[in-house]
This record gives sequence, C-alpha cells and structure tokens, in this order.
Amino acid sequence: MTCKNSIALLIPYFGKFPEWAPLYFETLRQNSTIDFYFYTDCDYTPYAHIPNAIFRKFEYEDYLNMVRSNAEIDFKPSSAYKLCDLRPLYPLIHFEDIQSYDFYGWTDMDILLGDIRSFYTDELLQNYDVFSTHEIRISGHLAIFRNTAKNRNAYKSIYNWRENLAHPDFVGIDEHGITNALTMTFFDKLNEKMHWKIDNFITRWLKKIKMARLYLLEQYTTPFISTPWIDGSVNSAQPDVWYYKDGHITNNRDGNRNFIYLHFMNFKSSQWRHDSTQAPWEGKRNIVSAKVEDMKQGIVIDTNGIYKLSED
Repeated sequence: MTCKNSIALLIPYFGKFPEWAPLYFETLRQNSTIDFYFYTDCDYTPYAHIPNAIFRKFEYEDYLNMVRSNAEIDFKPSSAYKLCDLRPLYPLIHFEDIQSYDFYGWTDMDILLGDIRSFYTDELLQNYDVFSTHEIRISGHLAIFRNTAKNRNAYKSIYNWRENLAHPDFVGIDEHGITNALTMTFFDKLNEKMHWKIDNFITRWLKKIKMARLYLLEQYTTPFISTPWIDGSVNSAQPDVWYYKDGHITNNRDGNRNFIYLHFMNFKSSQWRHDSTQAPWEGKRNIVSAKVEDMKQGIVIDTNGIYKLSED
C-alpha cells in the first residue's frame, strides 16, 4: 500500500509487556504503513524483526530524567501509569523521532489493532488535523495529530498543565485536558457572549469541532462503558464476544461491522467500569491461549480470555 501521509505513534511502556504482546505486535506488523516507537525497559527481542516497530531502550529512571530535561517540568510519578499524562507533550519530548512525519500520535498496549488506514484514509488525513476514536473527547488509547507547531504546542493551553504534571498521580490531561485546549479556543471566537441555549450547545460545539478540522467520531472500541453502544445498550449489556481474523475486528452483536481496534480495558480491570460487574479477566493468571499463527484463521476475545476460533 502506498500512503501519502506518514504516521508515527509513540508508546512509552515499562515493566513487562502484557501476556497478549505477541498478538498485539502482530497487529502492529499488519499496519505496516504506520511506525510505532516504543520507549521501554522490556525485552523486545522477540519483536525486533518487525520493520515498523522501533525500540528505544530506556531504564525507567533514565526515561524520567529525559522527560524532565526535554520538557523542563517537575515530574515525579507515583507509578508508570502517570506517563499517560505526558501524551500532549510527546511531540516536545520526542521531537527527534516525529519531526519527519506528517502525523504523530499515541496508542496503548491493551488493544488489538484492526486496519487503521481503512478508517483514516489519505482523503480524511488531508482534510482533518486531529483524529480521535471518541466523539466528545480526544481518546487516550489512540489519537493522531497533524505535525504542526499549533498541535505540538497545544499542551500549553491545558489549564494548569504544569501543576497537573507535577501531581504524582494520573489526572487525565491526555483526554480531557487536551480536548479542552483544542476546542475552547474556538468557542471564544464565536463572539456570541455565551448566551447559548442548552439544547443548541452540542450542535454548536460539534459544528465548531468540524470547522477546527477535528475528526472526532465514536468508533465503539471499548465495551462495558456507560456511553450507549451502537444499539443503545450500556455497561455489561454491550458486546462481550469479539473476533480478530486476518486484520479485521468484529463482534457477536454488530454483524459484519469492522472496528478500528478492540480495547481490553474493561475486560482486564474494574477500575473504569461504571457498573457493579467485575472485569472478567481481573485476577486471572492465564488469559491467552491463542498464538500468532491462529490470527489469520481467527481468534476469539471474550470473558474467558483470548483463544483460537473453533473451526466448527
């Protein structure tokens, strides 16, 4: 595939790669026109052969020192999860890696990727500057930005960004903070003295989003959330059986609809679930029995784990 727009996605990850890492890296390999940069102390030798996976070896403390130096911030995280708050500053921290790309962004490791380019085509990339898989905010698990000074410096418009980064715990400026920074400046230009009717607010907001060249479209990547699903269901009533087959992601509820990726968040942890249901993988020692060679014929992702699709 020949693509006009080059994309680099950045992933700092420390500790130990998750159990599903072989499957995850295979989905990266399938997205061969996108480069994935890892900053990690994990053993990446099993994946070093993947041409579009670029590894930067860092010990955790060395990475923190580099962040503090490049971004000139007070940053002393209580856990590696706090690194997510750095995402709006990635183009500053990792400018040498992204400078030659048309687009940069971030993604997670608790996902399996579908075909990103089939969702973010060259035509869309030509017409928009920011891409999110959520409709009302920038998504933490995948977001893509045109490589412009305006986007690279958007973090400076996040309210109290220095104070938020100095806080030792994760505060979520990678989603809500950067969303406000990108959108509120356009509200200021409306010059309507904020006399908006409540029932017109969302319409006006989405109109300004489009004018701002922000492509915010709900892609339904994360089941078991309070936001209504395609069919209107919420929480544990949402699709719980998913399939990956040769680069395509589907589920047991939405017919042949293809998804850009599947996010495991609420399969593996109860932290972000908005109902009383425990995450089905939480506390389990062995989740994955599927192998990379199974992915062409199909694998299943459900409450029991990740396993080979039956041929029956």
